[in-house]
Amino acid sequence: MNTDNRPSAACLSGRRVVDVLDSLGAHTVLLDDPAPLELAARADVPLDLDLGDWGAVEKALRAQHADRPLEGVFTVYDAHLPLASYAAARIGVRGLGLPAALACHDTARLRMMLTAGGVRTPVSLPVADPADARAAARRLGLPVVVRRAVGRGRLRCRDLDGVKRASELLGPAALLVERFTEGPEYAVQSLTVDGVTEVVCVLAQHTGPGPAQIETGYDHPGGLDPARETELKEFCVRALAAIGFDHGVSHIRVRLTEDGPEILDVAARPPGGQLCAAVERVSGIDLTRAAAEIALGRPVTRRPPAASHVLYRCVTFGAPGRIAFDPRGLAAPGVWLDVEPGDRVRAADDPAGGTYGRIVLYGDDPAELDSAYHSLHDSLGLRVEPDPQ
Repeated sequence: MNTDNRPSAACLSGRRVVDVLDSLGAHTVLLDDPAPLELAARADVPLDLDLGDWGAVEKALRAQHADRPLEGVFTVYDAHLPLASYAAARIGVRGLGLPAALACHDTARLRMMLTAGGVRTPVSLPVADPADARAAARRLGLPVVVRRAVGRGRLRCRDLDGVKRASELLGPAALLVERFTEGPEYAVQSLTVDGVTEVVCVLAQHTGPGPAQIETGYDHPGGLDPARETELKEFCVRALAAIGFDHGVSHIRVRLTEDGPEILDVAARPPGGQLCAAVERVSGIDLTRAAAEIALGRPVTRRPPAASHVLYRCVTFGAPGRIAFDPRGLAAPGVWLDVEPGDRVRAADDPAGGTYGRIVLYGDDPAELDSAYHSLHDSLGLRVEPDPQ
């Protein structure tokens, strides 16, 4: 009988992660709540567990580790990050250090650790009671950003009435009120092995005009001169070191202000949507695959970049209503819509607004990419019709 000598890793959720671990020839332990049937059929050991019960998760992974040693425990989902790091530490296998995981999970903790490490981040005040948000805003000075300390949700506020509305919309969770600063934003992708960080790529990030600050697009190259880009990369490396980031991949949002760069967010995962594919095109590194390889203790796979430029634009709307478009435009490569004709959409400046698709193009000539983008956008015939309701 053949002995199964495949290296083993445990992952918390993740359809793409199961695909990647399978392609790497790894033995996969999948923990989910519950595990989707399709993934359960493909994982070597699917475990349906209450991921809110950390003791039960630790017990299950200890049993797996005793039966077949695990190389690491990881996740590419923000919500499961602290649990994955906790479990890895408890059973003594590779994983992101728990202090870094908690910092990435809790923005208030992130701000505190970065400040203690001498890394610039927005000046902020934690607010346990949303009713105290206006007092925090007065102390910091307007405009401010009100955001959930844990989880998604942030709103830029220009006056105290806006702060009150934001705290009501985002509460009753613990909030963070932070001073808003002007400046271009960048999305910095990196990987870290044994505490040594390598920046994979830097993209210019565009945000919408509304209070929700929705992401509206990315460009690579980011438009920085070499010295400025080197400064930005070194700043992000220092930020990760300050929070003890030792194993995994990261997606960092950073703003260049008049006083220098400041860290806005650190996510210990690959970027979402089509951005992970865009990063792979211009860097040659698939960050989801890299996360799995780091957990397994393997060298990160590197391929030649397929393009030098990426133009990534999110689909947003200037007014609310029901969307109409020509479905034939979806046949073009690089076009994705998350809505169907007749679906309701919100305006980009709506506090609850968002993006409804993306158009992503690659190449080596920026002018050709811009022309191709406008051609694809026009082919969709996107329009918003008034909603009679």
